[in-house]
Amino acid sequence: MCRTLGVFLDGDATRRVFTPNPEILLYAREHPDFKALLNHADLALPDGAGVAVVQLLRTGRRIRRWPGVDVAEAAVRLAAARGDPVMFVGGGGDVGRRAAARWQAKLPGLSVKAAGAEVRIGEDGVAVSTEEGRALIDAIRTAAPRVVLVAFGAPKQERWIDRYSAEIPSARIMLGVGGTLDMWAGRFSRAPRLMHRLGLEWAWRLAQQPSRLPRIARATMVFPWRALRERAAR
Repeated sequence: MCRTLGVFLDGDATRRVFTPNPEILLYAREHPDFKALLNHADLALPDGAGVAVVQLLRTGRRIRRWPGVDVAEAAVRLAAARGDPVMFVGGGGDVGRRAAARWQAKLPGLSVKAAGAEVRIGEDGVAVSTEEGRALIDAIRTAAPRVVLVAFGAPKQERWIDRYSAEIPSARIMLGVGGTLDMWAGRFSRAPRLMHRLGLEWAWRLAQQPSRLPRIARATMVFPWRALRERAAR
């Protein structure tokens, strides 16, 4: 994965990177246009234990999971090592700024900025306020980042990336990162390594954020049930 990101940074085109998890795949199943968007990503990496389990049951093959936070961290570290500027987009409140400050402290040579915390994005990936949306694009273009991490949440961030990637010519990697900036800003902690290996990150997140119960239920129960039901039907 890191090698692929390095190739993207060496290239001359903007690459769209997504890490679909069970919740995102359920949404894609119900929205064909979003499914097509994911299928046309330059790199799509499976995130979530549910995706790996369903793949194993359906095909007998094991796949490696790539949590979005790991992919995002790899992109930031790679950019820092190369001297490429990074931008965090979205996150809400001061999350992006705090996440950027923490990374700046870890990697003093990193050039990282945050923008778009106040911009409200609709499910179609378009800013509710045209002026705010335009100002955000202008701010990103001015900063000229090579790596852009977008934290509007799915499906907004993927649709925003798909819609506006062509307007940010400096970018070589645009990655949807969901709640990654919240973790980096210290709002939530990541699950211990053992829980990660057992595929129980969702339980750790639920304990910290009980309001996510409906979303986690869809990811851990609805997604496997539908996937296996479709397999049985075939």
